Amino acid sequence: METRILTMTSQTIAMKAKRLLEKNGIYVRIVRPSPNLTPKGCSFGLQTDERVLTSALKYLDLNDIPYGEII
Repeated sequence: METRILTMTSQTIAMKAKRLLEKNGIYVRIVRPSPNLTPKGCSFGLQTDERVLTSALKYLDLNDIPYGEII
């Protein structure tokens, strides 16, 4: 299973996004990405299966939840 991490600027935003996505059937977990992987300094991320990434991004966009890079 390939996974991706959506970077978030704060733990609060990551928790809000996690609740939204799991309510819509998308399993995610909050992780702390390596600083080497996040040049913008994002300290939290949501890890999810690559197969549901497009749906996850759609839900985040529709609910105005900001995210950074996808790593």
